[in-house]
Amino acid sequence: MYRHLSSRNMSVCLLVWLLLSFGCQPAGDSVPIDVALDLQKKGQTDEAIALLVPEDIEKNLQASSLKTLTMSEKKYKSLFRWGRAAAHEESGLMVGLIKRATYLQIEKMRAAEAAGLSAESKQMQEQVQRLIRSLKNNNRLLIYQGLGKGIEMKLKQVSADDKVSKPESTDTED
Repeated sequence: MYRHLSSRNMSVCLLVWLLLSFGCQPAGDSVPIDVALDLQKKGQTDEAIALLVPEDIEKNLQASSLKTLTMSEKKYKSLFRWGRAAAHEESGLMVGLIKRATYLQIEKMRAAEAAGLSAESKQMQEQVQRLIRSLKNNNRLLIYQGLGKGIEMKLKQVSADDKVSKPESTDTED
């Protein structure tokens, strides 16, 4: 009987840990990225992305209570199956949100540059570059590291496209 009670207590402890780690958020001010994840879970993806686009996403990552944003691959592998499943779901949703919001930020950055708002464009570019460095950190889950590399490729592609189109416009001014 003692043995049965012990395994039941372990199960309850595991369940409480999982709920605290992946399901419950502390009361108080919510970080936009946390709110965006809740919207995503409710099927309000467009609203979630719209909430993130004007934000400094890297600062949101730092302030977030979401566990997978600070979890290393080693920590992920040490989780029980249920913990890995919850972390996998959370990180999968977050990758989609961050990717789409950041790609829209890159387009806003490009539009600001085209409109002659170079200071605003430069600020957005710096925010995106900080996000890339943060995501590519070796202490993050591989899925986030891959996202950082993908965003970096998109930013380089947009920068290269802009450089190619600028000489054409300056040739006509001569």
